[in-house]
Amino acid sequence: MPIKDLISGYIGRADKYKQRVDKLKNQLALISILRFLLFILFIASIVYVVKHLSVFRMVLSLTIFFSFIFLVILYIKKTNFLNHTRNLVKINEDEIKTLNGKYNEFYNGSKYINREHEYSYDLDLFGEGSLYQYLNRTATQVGRDLLADKLLTTESSKESILGKQKAIIEISEKISWRQNFLATGYSCPVTNEDSDRVNDWIDKPVYFIKRRFIKTLVVVLPIITLSALALLIAGKVHYSLFTLFALSQLFIASAFLRKTNQEQNNISKRIGIIKNYSRLVNLIENEEFNSEFLNQIKKELYTGSDKANDAFSKLIRIIDAFDTRLNIFLGGILNATLMWDLYSVIRLERWKLKYGKNVKMWVKVIAEYDVYCSLANFAYNNPNYVYPQISETEEVIHARNLGHPLIPNSKRVNNDFNINSLGKIDIITGANMAGKSTFLRTIGVNVLLAHCGTPVCGTEYKFKIINLFSGMRTADSLTENESYFYAELKRLKYIIDRLKKGKFTLILLDEILKGTNSIDKAKGSWKFVEHLIQLKATGVVATHDLTLCDIEKKYPQNITNKCFEVEIDGQNISFDYKLKPGVTKNMNASILMKQMGLFKN
Repeated sequence: MPIKDLISGYIGRADKYKQRVDKLKNQLALISILRFLLFILFIASIVYVVKHLSVFRMVLSLTIFFSFIFLVILYIKKTNFLNHTRNLVKINEDEIKTLNGKYNEFYNGSKYINREHEYSYDLDLFGEGSLYQYLNRTATQVGRDLLADKLLTTESSKESILGKQKAIIEISEKISWRQNFLATGYSCPVTNEDSDRVNDWIDKPVYFIKRRFIKTLVVVLPIITLSALALLIAGKVHYSLFTLFALSQLFIASAFLRKTNQEQNNISKRIGIIKNYSRLVNLIENEEFNSEFLNQIKKELYTGSDKANDAFSKLIRIIDAFDTRLNIFLGGILNATLMWDLYSVIRLERWKLKYGKNVKMWVKVIAEYDVYCSLANFAYNNPNYVYPQISETEEVIHARNLGHPLIPNSKRVNNDFNINSLGKIDIITGANMAGKSTFLRTIGVNVLLAHCGTPVCGTEYKFKIINLFSGMRTADSLTENESYFYAELKRLKYIIDRLKKGKFTLILLDEILKGTNSIDKAKGSWKFVEHLIQLKATGVVATHDLTLCDIEKKYPQNITNKCFEVEIDGQNISFDYKLKPGVTKNMNASILMKQMGLFKN
């Protein structure tokens, strides 16, 4: 499918939601007018009823009142729906920008940057213009974290990868469901601090429900107090009896006021998050999925006969009821007659004991679906990419028209590439800016996408499930008093240690031993590659050192020379970025320096 057709589809959806926004605005304006008129009518009806009391007039007044309440509730629902629809407009407009090469509005995952990681820093997985930013459509903080985790690990099973592929294919076709999930998540952004506070509340031990005396008081004292009130109304007892029990309840409530206030603050401020989790869970529970992988995750939302959404709904009702204490007048009445504070806290603790242990698991399910919505969006936006096959032979990578997904179609040059067995190393040479480093990143990024279950940027792709390690951007460290060369040696040693442990690893190296002189570099690079051969390493090494290519003559079964060639016509330089067999013949550093005015001759 051409990009222009995808853009046209998103424009159509955005226009549809814009029309819905306009319609909702008109409805809200009308509801506001009617609500105001009903309020005036209700005030007038109260005056009318007081002057001329009758059953009909009381019924009429109550009808106006409940009509007013209905419009208040309807206004809130319509407002929420308006905000949701505005989110849908933004989602589609963002995808139009993305398809035009502008995706910098999405969170870039800069907090996950780790220079010491096996490959993420070298492959530009995180930060501005990164793969993470291009993929990321997560609506929750837990989803963002999980997406990063999935990009930071490559180990997986064949069954898992194939399950992910089927899940992504299915969700990619559910565009309305995906976008509703994202729009729902946008309605209440959640930070790490918010998630931590919910977890802290879940993990905090219960207090009141374990004290039998308090539990007994919460049941018995309100019964006695309400009985005294009934007898008082009936004229059977003096008002002092009711007052005694009511004041007793208020005294007990005040004795535990600090604890009840703390409990309410801990959970009530998180009500928005819990409501959002409830809505997201509801979307998952009510959607039918064919993928066994998705249904297996979905099963985690059920606790016996209870659904996660039902449990969240119960918690929301408990919190809303607890919050009535914030009204001083109503809170005073409830605490004087029903021991409302302690009753509400015990209800919260009872919920926590029953469901608390499952909340983290439910949130993890939300995160999983959040991530697969992002990956499915990537698949939907790239219908010409291919879903990888998993190699059952020694073949490590077999790719046709492999390209980097972050390079626009109009500028991207694709290449065929294959490593036909473990223990093979390609040495790639080429002039400056010929495309060596970009090609290493192209290999690495597509390996990661394949492990995540997404389609890759190519027309044919088969791969072996394998670990990944790169050495492309070693940096020195002033804080650790570590030189560039020493840092590079540490990284190379890490590769050797992995290989000695028998871990099948695809190694991507760009210019070994950059931090030393050319003679040492040539000698050390040769010995290091020989050591890789002895350890049956598999990978790609990019270099400017043409002497390293001679190693192919000594180890023709293990080494293959390939290159990116540059065409030089006088002072004119041109690149085709096509991978070719053999060793490069042209270098361009002096010409480029001259063109930039660094010297004249």
